Amino acid sequence: MYNIKAAAKILDMPKVTIRSWETRYNAITPARTESGHRLYSDQNLEDLKWLKIQVQDNGMKISEAVKKLHASRHQFIAPKEEFSQNDNSEYNEQINQLFQAAAEMDTERFNYLLDLHFSLFHHQTVFFSIIAPLMIRIGKAWEDGIISVAHEHMITHIVQQRFNQFFRIFPTSPNLPKVMALSPSGEQHQLGLLLFTLFLRENGFSVVYIGPDTPLEGLEEMVVKHNFNLMCMSIASPKLMEVANRYMGALSKAKPEMQFILGGQGIDCKQYEGNRWCLGTDIKVWQQWLKEQNF
Repeated sequence: MYNIKAAAKILDMPKVTIRSWETRYNAITPARTESGHRLYSDQNLEDLKWLKIQVQDNGMKISEAVKKLHASRHQFIAPKEEFSQNDNSEYNEQINQLFQAAAEMDTERFNYLLDLHFSLFHHQTVFFSIIAPLMIRIGKAWEDGIISVAHEHMITHIVQQRFNQFFRIFPTSPNLPKVMALSPSGEQHQLGLLLFTLFLRENGFSVVYIGPDTPLEGLEEMVVKHNFNLMCMSIASPKLMEVANRYMGALSKAKPEMQFILGGQGIDCKQYEGNRWCLGTDIKVWQQWLKEQNF
């Protein structure tokens, strides 16, 4: 929580403007101390930053911006019981904000919120604790008919761009195995694959991200020609496990020293050993696996 002096400094706004937007336009409702002093939450600051952008950058009247902000609070949000698994999340508020913007196809606000969260939290927190639950919610909302496939595609594209930005930030080591990341033909889900790829890049691995629904044709030649030593595959449906095994068999034949990391809900982790690891979705498990390797 922030007092008005701290809020004004963070927002680069006069205190009188903050008070005016609060009292005259009911833009926000800060908490109060026992002595009556205002205390602003992160949500209050986020709302004020958004209003500031609408007024200063987009030429919108503050009254109109406030109406738009309040209207967004009451639209396109699925009832809480539909997503009860997230109700106790520390970042449920941030997830809800992004979901609203996604449902309204308000890409400007969606990107603004992502910028804000990356400025406030560690990038791992944003990707694992905010974006990952958000994308699960987006997928469920699409399945339930709450949002359209166009919404889902739009948000997936924006989120993948964010991953790509971070992929380019981290330096890679030539001493680590070269990695290929993909999901086999028929598998469209890629969230877990993106998260694990980001984890590897952050730890110095050179990763070529091929993505979902990748055909086997040409992969054998690629792993040999470009000296890939490690492949990450994500399987969401157990029905595709036979396909994944065919990929691993063909690539092992093309390059016997090839190793595989498997993840996703379609994987039975008890089945794998030797040149195959099943690491699940827990970053702590990933970190422990990395410590145990002799790369």
